[in-house]
Amino acid sequence: MRASTIERPAVQPSPVRRWRGVDLIHTVCDVEGPVAGPWEIGSGQGFGLIARGLRTRAVCARVVSGTLVVTDDLVGSSLDLAVLVTDARRCVAFNARVLRVEPDNSWHADGTMTTASGSRPVSLQLRYNGVFCQRGRRPSLWLTIQASVDLSELGVGVRNWRARRLKIAAGLNLNPAC
Repeated sequence: MRASTIERPAVQPSPVRRWRGVDLIHTVCDVEGPVAGPWEIGSGQGFGLIARGLRTRAVCARVVSGTLVVTDDLVGSSLDLAVLVTDARRCVAFNARVLRVEPDNSWHADGTMTTASGSRPVSLQLRYNGVFCQRGRRPSLWLTIQASVDLSELGVGVRNWRARRLKIAAGLNLNPAC
């Protein structure tokens, strides 16, 4: 079994197992995950895209809409996500299914990435970091996404150099769609 490339932050709050009498977390084969059902990705959240050259540049992107539909055994869960890359004024859509769940709560998902110029395969590394609740707010599932994707048609880059591949490093909050 290979180790995950996604690292947990050094400090994180304690996860919440129940909220208003509803289970938020369940365990499948000694792997903890969110309760099955749809989790909505809030629009307007920053989406981490990074262009690399001789220097590194963050590319401004925001979530337009998205949903993670979690299955009972986690494998087969689906992620649908639309992101607006504001530097290029273009939308990128991701549709992926979880194929494998690792004991460290990292999930491997394969699917498609669609832009105005077409669709292509994409592999995403997802990490479930727990379900948390701040006072007076609904619970949030903390999900991180990492990947390296070919987005050369967006024309974003560092100075005069145009990046062919962009790195995704996004931390997103999802709320149960109840």
